[in-house]
Amino acid sequence: MKILLTGASGMLGRYLYPLLKKDNVVTTLQREGADICCDLAKSVPEFGNHTFDMVVHVAGTSDETEAIALNHDGTKRLLAALEQNPPKEFVFVSSWEVYSPDSGENVKEDHPLWAATKVGQSKALAEDLLIKWSAERGMILTILRPARMFGKGVKGEMASLFNDVVRSRYIHVRGNESRLSIVCASDVADIIKNIHSIGGIYNVSDGVGATWLQLAEAMSANAGALKRQTVLPQKWAEMAWRFASWLPAVRASLSPSVLARRTKTLTLSNDLLLDKMHDWKPFHAIDVISRECNEYPYKD
Repeated sequence: MKILLTGASGMLGRYLYPLLKKDNVVTTLQREGADICCDLAKSVPEFGNHTFDMVVHVAGTSDETEAIALNHDGTKRLLAALEQNPPKEFVFVSSWEVYSPDSGENVKEDHPLWAATKVGQSKALAEDLLIKWSAERGMILTILRPARMFGKGVKGEMASLFNDVVRSRYIHVRGNESRLSIVCASDVADIIKNIHSIGGIYNVSDGVGATWLQLAEAMSANAGALKRQTVLPQKWAEMAWRFASWLPAVRASLSPSVLARRTKTLTLSNDLLLDKMHDWKPFHAIDVISRECNEYPYKD
């Protein structure tokens, strides 16, 4: 099978490219260092004589200032380039952010989309664009909505949290038991390899999730030693922000914008995915992050 893979050098792409390369001819597309160099945020790619049986569109950004330009407009440009020779299959990696951040527990794929960020909005718009485009061309479309992903080269919000934990800047508000879904990037790559011919929309998580404190403790263990995290009562946290917001630790953990994300529960149901992929058994991401999973193939 001839496959076009966008974003091959990103965190997910690094896990996915070797899997696809084993049995397929893979052409990569990204800003630089690829078979086809193109910045989808600015330009329509040129494929020349290239045709593809499948497109796996992983390229995207979690940067709010670039989200619309790359996540939505970039997808539109990619489709424009594929117009003359549409692939038989298309896999799009969307995001958990298409849901409202306080959607609750065990959110299923038919839950209303109510994105609160430019990232979520751009991914939701791209999903809608692809659904219409694929229906008009009889193309098999698979949309994956991964939870917060972890793996080598993690970036964005989770990388910032890890840095705060390592620098002892993470402060947890006592009583905050909000939960988030997480998943290993290697598991998302494995799903893409196996579900592309089925089609549909699927959440992707490890099915377990974690509290923010559990995640911070796992990151601490990953860094070499499990350290007790700083926990403040709600009133003390409010006072710290009011009188000491200039401190790096307070600014990193107790700002209104940070707390708005870390005090709401959003966990994803992966029941639909498990119904389609009976043999898929994702790693418990919290155990992988804390390096307590003996079965996970750690590479460093």
